[in-house]
Parts: sequence; structure tokens; C-alpha cells
Amino acid sequence: MNGSADHDEIMVTSSRGDFSAIKLFVANEGIEFKHVVVHFGNGTHTEVAIKEFIPAGGETRVIDLPGSERVIRKVVFYYKSNPKTSKKGKVMLYGKR
Repeated sequence: MNGSADHDEIMVTSSRGDFSAIKLFVANEGIEFKHVVVHFGNGTHTEVAIKEFIPAGGETRVIDLPGSERVIRKVVFYYKSNPKTSKKGKVMLYGKR
């Protein structure tokens, strides 16, 4: 959706274990992030305001995860794509144990 607000999610299997932090990498086309919601295996979630444009090849800051239960179930990110191109950005999620 070029130029409009949108959201997507990345599912994470609990078999991958606990994480202490995450980082999002952007490829193909820049993305203007609004916020990210991390959903944990115990049913809780945390919302992180990013509110910045990440160019293609760029990455967010390291996002430390709160609490002792840090098995991630999914990460939902809210963003706005570039209205001046038909290219779509690709977001990759990396976790730190």
C-alpha cells in the first residue's frame, strides 16, 4: 500500500527460545515506522514507539524487551510506505538471546 498507513506481523515459534532484545532490518525500499508491538508467549505484550524513517539497508535501534518472560509469539509493526515508488520494503526480524 504505497503511501498509506499499514501493518504487518512476523510470527515467531516458541521453540526458538527466549530473547532479550530485537532489531528490525529494512531491505528493498525505506519504511517509515510508527510503532511496534511485541506479543509474548505468556499472553502479554509491549508496545515500542519507533517513529522514524529507516532507509533500505538500514535498521532500527536495539529494542530491549522487558520482564522475565521473553518468549516472542509475534511482532506486529505499524508503518507507512513510500508513496513515490511502487517498490515494497521488506522487514526482517532479528532477536538477541
